[in-house]
Amino acid sequence: MTARLDRETCALRGPCVVIAPPGAVHGFEFEADTVGWVCSFSIGLAQDLSARSAGFRRFLEQPAAAALSTATVLATDLVELSEMLLREFERSALGRETALRGLLGAWAANVYRAGQSKMPDATEVDARKREVVAKFRERMERHLREHAGIRTYCRVLGVSESQLRRACLAVTGQAPVALIQLRMLVEAERQLRYTAMPVTEVAYYLGFEDPAYFSRFFSRRTGLSPKAFRAQSCSHPKPRLFCSAT
Repeated sequence: MTARLDRETCALRGPCVVIAPPGAVHGFEFEADTVGWVCSFSIGLAQDLSARSAGFRRFLEQPAAAALSTATVLATDLVELSEMLLREFERSALGRETALRGLLGAWAANVYRAGQSKMPDATEVDARKREVVAKFRERMERHLREHAGIRTYCRVLGVSESQLRRACLAVTGQAPVALIQLRMLVEAERQLRYTAMPVTEVAYYLGFEDPAYFSRFFSRRTGLSPKAFRAQSCSHPKPRLFCSAT
């Protein structure tokens, strides 16, 4: 299969695991006879599941894809839990929501066990810095289209610009402005790929007052105009999804 996460594309052979958190532009192309599970759940539920494990939370927050060995998968209960989760999802039995939540927690923990050794290494960083970056990202998600400046974010977060910059560089390797621009670019790609809004409307939707400036912003960072990107995206095969649980 081929997985596209944000602007990265990788080819994988099964078994494999793919994490596509909220905000990540993603798509998949499957070979014939591919079998697998797609499990979608809310960001709030993901936060609840990972509340007691910073490593688990980081695992769910970062888009990633990695091949696994058959032995690694068999060492977990992933197959059994996936089948049980899907079976419960298709029912309307008493206590369904409680059962789904419990099964999802066990399933996600097994995905974490299987995938953590194969995912990019998460450098140990001061918990305070991770907290600052997490709050910054949360605010960014809520106010992205307002094009707020770094000073505004810092004032709301109660940190200085240098503190925010140091935290972002330590946790993500990128400065705050770069993270905002990347998130804007991801959202622009999402709107161009998955909606029929004209480019001008996409620009206004994203908070750009000048559609021409939006086109320059997009072209400088992708090498394609918004129209060219949309045309290229439409020429790719649509992803095929399998069983889903929420």
